[in-house]
Amino acid sequence: MLNRMSNEEALNFDVTANGFTLVETLAVVAILGVLLLVAVPSFSNLISNNRMVSEVYGLRAALSHARSEALARRAPVVVCPTTDGLACADSNDWSIGYITFVDTDDNSVADLVDPTEEIIQWEVRQNPVAVRFDNANKRVRFGGQGAALSFEGTFTFCDGRGAEDARALILNPVGSLRAAIDSDVTPDGIVNALNDTDVVCN
Repeated sequence: MLNRMSNEEALNFDVTANGFTLVETLAVVAILGVLLLVAVPSFSNLISNNRMVSEVYGLRAALSHARSEALARRAPVVVCPTTDGLACADSNDWSIGYITFVDTDDNSVADLVDPTEEIIQWEVRQNPVAVRFDNANKRVRFGGQGAALSFEGTFTFCDGRGAEDARALILNPVGSLRAAIDSDVTPDGIVNALNDTDVVCN
């Protein structure tokens, strides 16, 4: 014969089976709080790293494309920072955006009237990653043979975390690119520029 629970017993059973005490709820909230404190900085660091890598790959792609165009056209192609998408800015700050164009007269300005001075690409940048180029020419010029003689140097990518988290892209005189590494005899966690010194974030 089945035992039947009274209404009061059933009510007590439901509360016991499905409810949480105040102490249990506070314990769960405390654990979640600790997990958030641990996870949020790591997540923020992951986002910053992804943003940095995206900037490095974007500029690397633009420079590689410019060199390919110089080889294909047998004409000089310039990549430089710009604010207006027409002329090279007098700045080593490439965070403002950069332009790629054929520069047959070597005046660092794309001539919209001259069909031989075509604008190949214009990248408008709005990113917290600072990009600096250490060549005094402040631009890159690939000759018709693909070389970047006198325009070689290091592009440094920095954010608010400083030089320890910076990345760099090295352009050599023959026009090829490579990612910078920490090449110090005793590694210090900071990548090295073309001249083998640690990159600096201002």
